[in-house]
Amino acid sequence: MATTLAPEQIKALKGRGWLHNKGTDAFSARIITVNGKVSAEQLQAVAQAARRHGSGEVTFTSRQTIEVLGVGVDSIDAFEAAVAEAGMSIGGTGPRVRPVTACKGTVCPRGLIDTFSVSRKIHERFYVGWHGVTLPGKFKIGVGGCPNNCVKPNLNDLGVTGTALPGGGCGFKVTLGGHWGRTGGAGIPVERVFEDDESLLAFIERVLAFYRDNGQPGERFFKTLERIGFDAAVEMMG
Repeated sequence: MATTLAPEQIKALKGRGWLHNKGTDAFSARIITVNGKVSAEQLQAVAQAARRHGSGEVTFTSRQTIEVLGVGVDSIDAFEAAVAEAGMSIGGTGPRVRPVTACKGTVCPRGLIDTFSVSRKIHERFYVGWHGVTLPGKFKIGVGGCPNNCVKPNLNDLGVTGTALPGGGCGFKVTLGGHWGRTGGAGIPVERVFEDDESLLAFIERVLAFYRDNGQPGERFFKTLERIGFDAAVEMMG
């Protein structure tokens, strides 16, 4: 079966978080989660919306978002309204900050930091707060609770990892320029250790501003760092 939809319509819907199911007139709805954590009531709402408006199939992405398959183009508005009632939204596409991923460090015996709390702060300040800001390319942020690296924060454009501080307590290490894909690579550590949430958030904001102002259209963050030079770029970030 071939789609009857125009390429412009498919592209416009992708910008809203709707991913075309090839060979059909249906789409997958990408539902945003905050660090992969949702309530039981929200899961019930997703299941109900999938049965009513989609194929009844639900998948989970590597970015900890939820995708409901097989939503017909005529059911998109009804689906969005259904999940909105449960406090959820569709999105997570385009050249902007993407949904933040995080491990379960808050409850994990090995967790050194409150990953749920700090990733929610990052989500609110940068996924939500910067949603209207167009970047040169997509920008992914991952938060890990300890050096075990379970959620692979160092493979994100910006990775945050919990670390023990020499004088006691815990802080954050940051890596820049990680990326997945055919030629993926780990990010480079920033020498500074951030001792509190606010200093970390302030640095992330400077990183994003640097990428917004210095990245070339379509250029991923690691390529910007390679072109300018890592040390020079970090110095420009302050």
